Amino acid sequence: MRWIYLNGELVQQETATVSALDRGLLYGYGLFETMRSYGGRVFRLEEHYRRLCRGAERVGLEVPFLLSDLVGAAKGVLQRNGFEDARVRLMLTAGAEGAAGSVMLIAREVTEYPRQLYGRGMSALVTSTRRNETSFLSGVKSLNSLDNVLAREDARRQGADEAILLNTRGFVAEGSASNVFMVLDGRLVTPSLSSGCLAGITRQAVLEIAAESGLEAIETDVERSAFAVASEAFLTGSVMEVMPLTRLDDGPVGSGRPGPVTARLHRLYQEMVLQETSAARTT
Repeated sequence: MRWIYLNGELVQQETATVSALDRGLLYGYGLFETMRSYGGRVFRLEEHYRRLCRGAERVGLEVPFLLSDLVGAAKGVLQRNGFEDARVRLMLTAGAEGAAGSVMLIAREVTEYPRQLYGRGMSALVTSTRRNETSFLSGVKSLNSLDNVLAREDARRQGADEAILLNTRGFVAEGSASNVFMVLDGRLVTPSLSSGCLAGITRQAVLEIAAESGLEAIETDVERSAFAVASEAFLTGSVMEVMPLTRLDDGPVGSGRPGPVTARLHRLYQEMVLQETSAARTT
């Protein structure tokens, strides 16, 4: 039996309920965060909380819990389910008209990204779905994420692992569940936040690692054609971490194999995770 956190309590997921009139259900009016725990600690939980708060301010929702409450909720869910390394999803709904919304925290085992996938790298397709960088919801992790879900499902039906979304100006924005990086002329290049991409927590961690290791990183408009001349590309996300991207559409990216810069950044990212989560366990 799985347990989830719902509005201040740990309950069995089969018995958990929200109102049928909750606007999160009716209109996708709400927010979510996807996080990953290591050794029973969620990596960069504070950054996820602050991003949720920024999104809530944008869409006019109240966040009815403090960071300390979220820390306790995550610890409770992980311990009750016996998880240490897990995918953790936080959801905040708008609630029924005139009523309070719901806060949910769900944990499950990380199974989407087997080790061999990092050895061969992901394949992706550029989808016809466009990211609207001018939208009021640009950069917000809204519960209404059907564009991303359908783009990814379409890519998978065609045999790819991920979908790449361009924005309305034709520049690369992001993956359906990831941020995009390329290695161009020895520099790290990623779409700027003005492209409409999400301000990913892992994206920011990789930019920090690049700065600390002396690798020049640029946030800018990225042409689709840049994939054809990139020596490497990779995707980032809280659950996938740093994932090589080795094929796009019908051709290879770079050599068609995971590259050395990607491997080094993934190793340094894992070292950062270990350092930060170990420090959290001692405080």
